[in-house]
Amino acid sequence: MNRKQKISDKKLFEQAGKDLLRKIHEAEPDRRQEALASWQEIEAGLSRPHTSFRLRSLFIWSVAASIAVLLSVGLYFWTDGKKDSSMSLALLENNTSSLSGNEIVLIESKEKLQLKDESSITYDVDGKSNVEEHVVKKETAEDRKEKKEEINQIIVPKGRRADITFSDGTRMYVNAGTRVFYPAVFKKDKREIIVEGEVYLDVAKDPSRPFIVKANGFDVKVLGTQFNVCAYKEDASASVVLVDGRVEVSSGKNTKSILSPNQMIEINDKGTDVKEVDVFEYICWKDNMMMLSDRKVGETLDRLSRYYGRKIWYNEEIGNIPISGKLDLRENMEDVISILCQSLFLQYKTDANNNIIISK
Repeated sequence: MNRKQKISDKKLFEQAGKDLLRKIHEAEPDRRQEALASWQEIEAGLSRPHTSFRLRSLFIWSVAASIAVLLSVGLYFWTDGKKDSSMSLALLENNTSSLSGNEIVLIESKEKLQLKDESSITYDVDGKSNVEEHVVKKETAEDRKEKKEEINQIIVPKGRRADITFSDGTRMYVNAGTRVFYPAVFKKDKREIIVEGEVYLDVAKDPSRPFIVKANGFDVKVLGTQFNVCAYKEDASASVVLVDGRVEVSSGKNTKSILSPNQMIEINDKGTDVKEVDVFEYICWKDNMMMLSDRKVGETLDRLSRYYGRKIWYNEEIGNIPISGKLDLRENMEDVISILCQSLFLQYKTDANNNIIISK
């Protein structure tokens, strides 16, 4: 390849990259096909025989960087397809708001609101909410966007819970240690949220608009039903439990499972497993209960730690003890731990940092 040809190709690729980045940043949802077409044009240019490997690599890297910038502001939140689905999770990966705080936080556009525990937020069809009733502290931002353009975020730390009624009538219960991204008003063709943690959803029926829950490693698609999604980042596996109706769970490449009522799908690095369960055991947290059917003590204590927002220390021997029964989580943490320890002939104490230590 002669020098003139190299310079010409370099200018061509640089200009194409600038055009693509401009179109992506300017794109409204109905114009993203234009950006996709631009990418296809660039791919065609990259496939030319005279394109050098180094130039091609540099250009691909620059396009990838452009897309990463786009992801950081969440513009891929509403795109279709499995590839775009995984991209949308960058909202969770790149988000700087912490789950480790002590208070519930709602982020609407550029406003950050601290809410009361067990807040019950309701949105009407226009995206207006009763959130002011639950606000403890507000950080006011300038140039607030229109409601229909907002992607809101609620952060429910360990030891707290909340519930939201969306603009379509769907109700979502949010468990401790959970983050959810959602719009103030759903789009006309679909309803979509992103979840890290645990939620229970009673989805309003709307055959024209599927309701989609995106989590790390899988999507859940429904039209109207009741189900629980548990997808904590620190847990070894995630799960979906169906109470009523029908759901489609997509995980991995072309892997889809249809669940019937009283079924649960577990999802982990090894694949998926569908089985029959007592659904009440998996959804009773929303009613401040914990049902245990031959569970390990370690798993139970970890769930209690998350629910109450306090650390519990125990050794491996204690963690492997099987346990069954029912715990009323409306009681304070010490009372619940005391009942558990009495039934297993264990003892506990509280250290200087308010952590609970369990021993034999």
